[in-house]
Amino acid sequence: MAGLDLEASVVVDAIDDALVVLNEAGDVLDCNEAFATLVAPDGGDDIDRIEAGLDGYPALREQLERGNEGIVPIETGDDICYYQLTISTIDGETGSDPTLAVLHDVTAQQRQQTKLEQQNEQLDRFASFITHDLRNPLDVAIGRTTAIAELVDDPQVEKHIEEIRASHTRLVRIIQDVLTLARQGQSIDKKSDVTLANTARNAWDHVETAHAVLDVQTEQTVRADRNRLEQIFENLFRNSVAHGSSSESGTVTVTVGTIADGGGFFVADDGPGIDEDVREKVLEPGFSDENGTGLGLAIVSNIAAAHGWDVTVTAAESGGAQFEFTGVDVAVDTCNNN
Repeated sequence: MAGLDLEASVVVDAIDDALVVLNEAGDVLDCNEAFATLVAPDGGDDIDRIEAGLDGYPALREQLERGNEGIVPIETGDDICYYQLTISTIDGETGSDPTLAVLHDVTAQQRQQTKLEQQNEQLDRFASFITHDLRNPLDVAIGRTTAIAELVDDPQVEKHIEEIRASHTRLVRIIQDVLTLARQGQSIDKKSDVTLANTARNAWDHVETAHAVLDVQTEQTVRADRNRLEQIFENLFRNSVAHGSSSESGTVTVTVGTIADGGGFFVADDGPGIDEDVREKVLEPGFSDENGTGLGLAIVSNIAAAHGWDVTVTAAESGGAQFEFTGVDVAVDTCNNN
């Protein structure tokens, strides 16, 4: 800045943020090199050239004159960059108080925010489509099937009706999973302290577990969205119960515990496990055996990602499947039995 001594001017010009000093009328008194380059990229740092360059950015000029802080979009060639404008008053020796305006480049953050907002809008539209355009006609089909079943007394027809009902049940589950997948992948704004043990036991009560057994080996408390964490447990429990019956005992024990370094938790079972060559694929949408929807574990992966966690599929000590969650914000860890 020309108004400063040489040493101070060099320091200010080295700052990446664009700085400009304005008088009470909104005229430019001084600026650093970053501001000059922003509004007058063709060169020159005299005040008249800066003023002329600033006139080419009416939105910025208006916010500076009005003293309105906030995000300012500035076109640079074929692109648009975004700057966070902050304004402060400088104590003047002559009775007039000039203002210092600082423009901090927030283009990357603004574009990411815009991208997330667009994704959430797409997810909301998709969820609406799933809820109304698919579920409504399916409900009609389920009702008509029930009506036909009450009118027919034929074992052969009843057999076909039961198969239709089974297909309807599967379709309902697919729709529920797709809806969950669409919504649960959205970013999480608020987290609270959640006890793994209580959340796991609540989830277990919501799952048809047959003769399966839950073994909780942790009192760890994590920062999470309670409902979405419960969804993780429910989906993993259903997966273990569905695939654990091929073990020698005909049932399955599901264990929830803390991983060795205390930086997360795991859900494991003593079933037949998951082949090493497909462990990464099971978390992808659409990967399923003939009994599943192919979305349950993808939902687990999406919810983990929304929390900022990493999920890894590996082998449990028993040889069964183990899902490990790392990068977890652990609030309290009073028990580690792994």
